[in-house]
Amino acid sequence: VASFACLDCMAKYLGTHMDVPQVVGVRYASAFLIALMFSNPINRPGLLRTGRPVLQLGRSVLLLGSTVFNFMAFRYLQLDEALAILFSTPFLVAILAGPVLGEWVGWRRWTAIMLGFVGVLVVVRPGLGGLQWAALLSLGSAFCYAGYSITTRMLSTTDSSETTLFYANLFGFVVMVPILPFVWTAPPSWIDWVLMVAVGAFG
Repeated sequence: VASFACLDCMAKYLGTHMDVPQVVGVRYASAFLIALMFSNPINRPGLLRTGRPVLQLGRSVLLLGSTVFNFMAFRYLQLDEALAILFSTPFLVAILAGPVLGEWVGWRRWTAIMLGFVGVLVVVRPGLGGLQWAALLSLGSAFCYAGYSITTRMLSTTDSSETTLFYANLFGFVVMVPILPFVWTAPPSWIDWVLMVAVGAFG
């Protein structure tokens, strides 16, 4: 949670003067290269072995979708607003956990989750003219992240966490890095460079 807090704050700052695809691309590029230094097919011979390649791909797509939606929301919403809406993720995960994973949520946890979801509704204020269209971006991120959480849980029974991390970073790297030359804005300052690397490290 602390890592996500740092990542989101840095992404919010970078997004104020950079295009979202650039921030997302740099986040995946630095995350992939940093992780590769510690965990790669050379020092981890079984790293690429997965029993569920389609699920790995789906999880990677969901994480990229969640990241793109979230970083786009940061451009139009205050950080606390965007993250409050993202906190609807536990509600969505609880709905999916029973039928998908067989992990049914008891009434005590449902009560806590529902109270949290009421807090989300207070922030979003649906039907009262306070809903910004950008809130839909955060909601899209929440849906993607819920699916990502469920698939992560499913993969944990067959694949190592290192394998799962590698494929998620690899997918984002392959998809986003080729478009960086087309979305790169003015030369970043040295502070921007530090933050762009840090975003990947915290990711």
